[in-house]
Amino acid sequence: MATAANTWHRTRAKLTVAHVKAAQKLLASGKIEGRGHEWADEQERGLVLRVGKTGGAWYLKTEQRTVRLGDMDLPVAAAREAAQRARVDLRDGRVPSRANLRVWQEAHRRGLSPADAMDAAFPETVPEQSQDDRRRDGPWEWADLVDLYLTKILPTYVPRWGKQFEKHLRRTVTPELARKLASDVDQADLLRVRDAVAAAQTLSAAADTMEAARAALDWAKRDQPVLSGLASTPYPWWRDGLHVDWSSTPREHTPTVSELVRTLIIAERHRSLGGTAKETSDGMLAALWAIVFTGQRAGALTGTKRATVRAWPERPGWQIWTWTAVEMKGPKSAKSKKPARPHAVPVPPEALAVLARFKTDPDSPFLFPSRVAGKAVYPTGLTQLFGRLQGDPKGGRAGKVTSRPGADLFAANDIRPWTPHDARRTLGTFLDLEKLGGAGSAILAHKAASRSGADAERELAAAITLKHYIHSQRLDLKAEGMERWVRAVLDAYEEERARLDG
Repeated sequence: MATAANTWHRTRAKLTVAHVKAAQKLLASGKIEGRGHEWADEQERGLVLRVGKTGGAWYLKTEQRTVRLGDMDLPVAAAREAAQRARVDLRDGRVPSRANLRVWQEAHRRGLSPADAMDAAFPETVPEQSQDDRRRDGPWEWADLVDLYLTKILPTYVPRWGKQFEKHLRRTVTPELARKLASDVDQADLLRVRDAVAAAQTLSAAADTMEAARAALDWAKRDQPVLSGLASTPYPWWRDGLHVDWSSTPREHTPTVSELVRTLIIAERHRSLGGTAKETSDGMLAALWAIVFTGQRAGALTGTKRATVRAWPERPGWQIWTWTAVEMKGPKSAKSKKPARPHAVPVPPEALAVLARFKTDPDSPFLFPSRVAGKAVYPTGLTQLFGRLQGDPKGGRAGKVTSRPGADLFAANDIRPWTPHDARRTLGTFLDLEKLGGAGSAILAHKAASRSGADAERELAAAITLKHYIHSQRLDLKAEGMERWVRAVLDAYEEERARLDG
């Protein structure tokens, strides 16, 4: 019986190259009965090789739709792969890409290997991780490592030093490195950063940047080796591989008392320097005096809060300035094995009378307020003040430079260059010569307090009596040294002022 004109003759089998050849032979003979012949694959559900009067092709037949996979010269294995890909698309609600299927067929027609054909026609698309997913699951990019390390380390620094450290480390997050996997960042990458920083800044800045990069990599390797991707790094190359040919020169300069007070005098008399109407603020001058009077580190002293200043009832007119352990932290506190301790310094009435000459904002929370409401003067402000007094030119916009008409006032007044930190050495040396070396060490916090850690913090918070606090902080001993030192500073100030006026 003849086959109906509108029906397909069907055969089910596990299709092989023999069935493809039979289909090609049937098409070449031109003896197509009915609509044509279909061979249904028993291995891949829905895969059909169909030959009609106009040609042959592979199809995937599903309940949703029929998809043409390619001409019948597509190898059987390739047709099965195409059917699987198309079925996944249909299941996910996508229409199988005709372009991909054409590339698939053309790749086989040209004799590409199955792997290359797969890459060409069905490239793997991996959705890009969100930043949160990447930082949670890894692997980290370099910018991730830097951000996460800063989140970890910055709380251990006081804010002013934290800002410096962050600036140094963020120099490494260049456009070339930001999106690079942290595990792929190598010595050559960071040495390029080193050289760029040295050229644009200084060797010192490059050294600081490399030190920060080493610290970040050490942390990632030690604490998060899997997420950072550094687990397979056998040797931390960065420890010896990021050298900067630079080292700081230790300063051992001890300015004389006369040099200290001459600096105070010229700072008071030359408040506006170098063609600018901006004068040195009263808060900055008061801080400079306090540096000389107390010998405290500029970072802690400039941030002194009014709320931590208290009267000393047993010594009328005196004040006790106090700082918590956190406020006493220095730039290396995160690495130091010696924890910072709370500290207090008694300040005699004569010193307080000098500081009262400067009209600072009484409503500021800080003892040495800046011009910005609610802010204290910064240690860098003192450094800049010294620079102005020594005639350093002032940089401006578009490369313009403002010169200092007064030239080097330090040199003109026989003052050797010194830094605020050097005043500590002068105070300690003076009190040693006065046979008050113990008082000097106590004032400068060179010796451990009788208590440390949480107990000391509770003392500073006045959780015990003031009398006990005075004893534990050795305030009577400190007061003896402060009284002698402040008197010497004021006597020298009057002598030098009279000499300069004469």
